[in-house]
Amino acid sequence: MDNNKFDKNIIDWLLESNDISMRYRTLTELLDFPQNDNNIISLQKQISNSKPVLDILNKMRKFIGDDVEYGAFATTHFCLSYLSELGLTKENPAIAKAAERYLNLQKNDGDWWNHLSCLTGYNLRTFTRLGYKNDKRIKKTIELLLSTNRIDNGYLCDLHEKRKKKSKSCIRGAVKVLLAFADLPEYWDHPRIKALVDYFLVRDGIYRNDDKNTFVNKDISRLSFPIIWRVNIFEILYSLSRMGYGKDRRLKNAWRFFDTLKSANGKYKLDWTPIQCPWKVGKRGIENKWITFYSLLAQKYK
Repeated sequence: MDNNKFDKNIIDWLLESNDISMRYRTLTELLDFPQNDNNIISLQKQISNSKPVLDILNKMRKFIGDDVEYGAFATTHFCLSYLSELGLTKENPAIAKAAERYLNLQKNDGDWWNHLSCLTGYNLRTFTRLGYKNDKRIKKTIELLLSTNRIDNGYLCDLHEKRKKKSKSCIRGAVKVLLAFADLPEYWDHPRIKALVDYFLVRDGIYRNDDKNTFVNKDISRLSFPIIWRVNIFEILYSLSRMGYGKDRRLKNAWRFFDTLKSANGKYKLDWTPIQCPWKVGKRGIENKWITFYSLLAQKYK
């Protein structure tokens, strides 16, 4: 997608000066400003002291090192993910300290807790974005996910296996793993990742495999942020587009449905956000910059 085809009014909205991280990501990811641009360097320096970052760090300090269960939306793995979305990396000392404590809770096989595929994929994406892609602990997580196979090519977890015998995968786990590997192009040709892509394409992206008129999960019809364990249609379309499948004919209906969620001005509203979340991303029912940003990224890669 030619950057000139972005709606100027929407880009100007994303670039408003009161949201440093959104300005930074819009300029670097949507408009392709280089990292050595003076404006980008200046924005990077401001992110660490922005209100969202300080709010998250303050909340996270109460949970660092406790455990790795999902818990509330302010536990370490969630907070680290939010901070990575805001543009921080392990170059920030507070990030490095929290990340090291959390990484040291990792199991020998690269898992953290009950082989939750959603948590494992979620953490992989977070630590990749934070700059740990080549860390030996993250390499173990990657190998774990690449060696985990299911009959339908998706992902599940020990927790669900123990509750009920189940052959089908969990869409929430599959989406988080897909989203993680969308940031790791060196694995896109790996047979396991190609199989995961097929898991989505055979269901036209967002539908039940046996009923293309029914969403695979009710999350699909509601847009949420920040990215947690819920499923968002923009996560699926963004990931598949980035991996080169955005124009696949099987995604036609998914793109069409996504368009129905858009306001007349081209922006997307926030349907749900965790009340307990330390990152206040916007009010429910109001047009949201972050969801709109990801929708534009999906279109760009398409």
